Amino acid sequence: MLGHTIDHRLRISLGAPIGQPIKEGVRRAVLDDVGWPSPGVISTVQATGTVLREELDGYEDAAGQLLTPEPAAEDRLIRLCHIASSFEAIFRCVRWARGDSLGLCKSRADLDDLVAAVPDYVVDGARAQMALASSPGPFARLQRLPADQRICGPVFDGSLHVSGADFDFILDGTLIDCKATVRLERLGRAEVYQLAGYLLLDYSNQYAIEKVSLYLSRQGALIDWSVPDFLGLLGVRLDLPTLRAACRHVLTNGTEGEPPPPEDQRRPLPRLRNTPLCRTHVSIRRTRLDTRPGVPGRSPSRQAAGNGPSGAASLRRTAPRAAGPVRCCVRPCGTDAW
Repeated sequence: MLGHTIDHRLRISLGAPIGQPIKEGVRRAVLDDVGWPSPGVISTVQATGTVLREELDGYEDAAGQLLTPEPAAEDRLIRLCHIASSFEAIFRCVRWARGDSLGLCKSRADLDDLVAAVPDYVVDGARAQMALASSPGPFARLQRLPADQRICGPVFDGSLHVSGADFDFILDGTLIDCKATVRLERLGRAEVYQLAGYLLLDYSNQYAIEKVSLYLSRQGALIDWSVPDFLGLLGVRLDLPTLRAACRHVLTNGTEGEPPPPEDQRRPLPRLRNTPLCRTHVSIRRTRLDTRPGVPGRSPSRQAAGNGPSGAASLRRTAPRAAGPVRCCVRPCGTDAW
């Protein structure tokens, strides 16, 4: 939940605090979880949600808002963002999730009561992350972008094909996913595939995305890749428009888009730099080294074996020496053996 809180707080700094998930969450709060919470609490939460939206609407400004305002204002703003995160959770779950902190409020509570109930550790953690976002983080610079280059909560052509999913930010042509994880070693395949998935959902290239990135809010670090580098590191063998058409084809059960081309029409995969060579490839290299007389570092016995007719012949029988580059015949490792 703290990750969503910092996401909403960053959106306010960019001048676009209210997204569709929060608005829909207020509406969907009427859908209880088998009688939980009570009708009185639901009525209270929906009423306070409307007041919350009105207050957050006041922060919408094309020029953005301060990353680190004075403490009292920042305290309330973070608490409002945390409450907004609960409404977003209702939207994502399509109804209440039992145990949600909003459902524990008292009937007839108002917005100030909900604000006061937000734990202090949430405020402290979000305040520290906002300070990092300003420096050494990139948001002080991103705030100064023109308004049309600051897009919060973008919705893609293919969003309806994946239950209406939206993303965190597209800033200056960069697709940015905010992560508030403490243990960076837990970031892995799922997070990378999430970036790739949203990149593919922009079927028509509406946002002209040039880079993809992860913003680590607890470290104030933005890690980005150009789109060609990102796809190349994933071993992609098709160009981006073809990938998007194939993604659309799969998500619509073949009614839209185009199927991917056959295997023989795709780019070959490059051999990874740290991939071990196959046995034949290694044998070729050893043969070429060991059959040269007087190679520095060779033991006398190996030099004798390399220079003698029986030793050289034995090695050459293992892997004959060729005049030019030798292609590995065991598996297509894609490199030349010299």
